[in-house]
Amino acid sequence: MIKRIFWDKGHGGQDAGAVGNGLQEKQLTHEIVEYAMDFLSSNYTGFIQKTSRTSDTYPSLTERARMANDWNADVFVSVHINAGGGSGYESYVHTTKASKASISLQNYLNNAILSAMRNFGNIKAHGGDMVREANYSVLRNTNAPAVLTENLYIDSSDSMYLKNEQFLKAVGQAHAIGVAKFLNLPSKSVPSKTPTPVQLPAKSEAIGTVKVLVDDLWYYNKPDWNAKVGKVKKGDVFTVVNKIKVNTAYMYHLISGTYITAATKYVKFTKK
Repeated sequence: MIKRIFWDKGHGGQDAGAVGNGLQEKQLTHEIVEYAMDFLSSNYTGFIQKTSRTSDTYPSLTERARMANDWNADVFVSVHINAGGGSGYESYVHTTKASKASISLQNYLNNAILSAMRNFGNIKAHGGDMVREANYSVLRNTNAPAVLTENLYIDSSDSMYLKNEQFLKAVGQAHAIGVAKFLNLPSKSVPSKTPTPVQLPAKSEAIGTVKVLVDDLWYYNKPDWNAKVGKVKKGDVFTVVNKIKVNTAYMYHLISGTYITAATKYVKFTKK
């Protein structure tokens, strides 16, 4: 039987969702879902898929659930980006009506998504626990097994990952893999490669990690002291692939594709 997969792109239109560090949640959720849908189409059979919006519009929360229900969806996944100054990944099922199938879908998604994220750095579950419950409208009103994912924080140092297109692609592909495993979708005879952060150094090339020693430390999108794109906070840890000289000082090149100062008064490097 053909499975029906419904993707909900969080926010849209007049509702930008969370905003921070030059990013808008509505755009990030659009990109992640597009990557998920593309990966499913390229690698699996036995399904059809639909999304709550194809452009920058805003279906109401009840409309999103109604669309999925009227379409008789087998799976409902709502994709979001968090805010509030925290860090890490988490996902939600409904507080009281979550079925065993919803919880199973949540586990498949969590395992695939966090694993993909960790290819880019020391990303953790928010608060040490990525399994959450909430009385969200789209979870409450949807008939199918339903999960809402919160893919890092837009207004914290997590934004350095969210500005990386390869990270968004990997996260989208991981959503697809989680759904495919839950539904036991047949693979195509010659599947595409498992999602990896292309154009980035492999984990095996990491030379160590760097821990931030101060709050509000700038990071950069290229080896240029003028290319500031955001700030990281004290205690953040990142994977380092190289150390390079920039003018008269040094930077660490991070596996995320961004750069940070190598000055020992700001960061502590630990060799692999």
